[in-house]
Amino acid sequence: MKLNNQSISNFNFIILLFCFLIFHSVIFSSCIKHEEEIAPNTELYVKIAKWQGNKKAAILLQFDDSTPGQAQLGVPALNSRNFVGTWYVNPGRDAFISNINTWENIAPEGGQELANHTMTHTGANTYEEVVYEVGEASKIIWKIRGDENFGSLIAFNRGGGTTWDEEDLANVLDEYYNIDRLSYIGIRLIALSVPAGSNANEMYEIIPLAIQDSIIGSLHFHGISAEDGDPPMDWGNAGVWIYEFEKLLDKLEDIKNDIWICGYIQVYKYIKEKDSATIAIEQNSENKYTVALTSETDPKYFNEELTIVASIPGIWKSCTVTQNNKTENYSLSNGILIFNALPNKGDIVIEKKL
Repeated sequence: MKLNNQSISNFNFIILLFCFLIFHSVIFSSCIKHEEEIAPNTELYVKIAKWQGNKKAAILLQFDDSTPGQAQLGVPALNSRNFVGTWYVNPGRDAFISNINTWENIAPEGGQELANHTMTHTGANTYEEVVYEVGEASKIIWKIRGDENFGSLIAFNRGGGTTWDEEDLANVLDEYYNIDRLSYIGIRLIALSVPAGSNANEMYEIIPLAIQDSIIGSLHFHGISAEDGDPPMDWGNAGVWIYEFEKLLDKLEDIKNDIWICGYIQVYKYIKEKDSATIAIEQNSENKYTVALTSETDPKYFNEELTIVASIPGIWKSCTVTQNNKTENYSLSNGILIFNALPNKGDIVIEKKL
């Protein structure tokens, strides 16, 4: 097809107009993006984060049977990384007694959470036996924690291969403030009972899934062995080799900004407090806000700090947060303040640092 001069002129004009629109569209988009990044926040709101620390998922490291390998290798490995595990102990068995210093001192000093795996891991057929197996173990755990009897919640697992009178067990668990780890606590959980001899990558497999869905990821361990056996053995229990276990912990440390590694009772309390909580924010002045945080849970047993995310209008770089006569300093990022607070402990006052 042959084009005349007028057609060519019109075609050139269209090309120039198209280039002009593309160029200004790019500049305009860049300006919008830039303004969004630096513009001060203009909306006031406050909410409770799904997970403590505003993390993406909660991760539970749970250990059954209070084996020597757990005491001698596992607890120090978690303590050295400031990770919290849940250790289901049998205070009446030799493995616990022979490592009593770890369970009474080293574990609690590192913030580890002791839990109830019954006194002797033998089950119970009568009410009196249930009271002994559950109740005596609970009293020992409370004493180690420095709590009065019946003074705090305890995670519970009955132990594989044991038999119980289910009605008696349910009543005693309730009486001794024990929470069965098999109970549904309000958020979906993905769990792996770690097979004997697992390597770090196999143990790690569920972690990305928990992060992806913002749920609880739970790893259940038995023995931890100093030797790489086939499988690694610990006090008669098939377990994992400490080398692979520490490789797993290193992988978790690499993503610790995304995951809340916590004890079972910690996550249980957080979920229950959050589910029954109310929160509101009020502006008192240009430089001061008050947050009211309450929960219907009993503060004697539910005392886990909730993470609060507050959007503060204006350009604040730093502030103080005061609750119950305790003041902490915080920095803000793009007008967002993130801090921890206890429900039912009075108003929370946020003040700009001048």
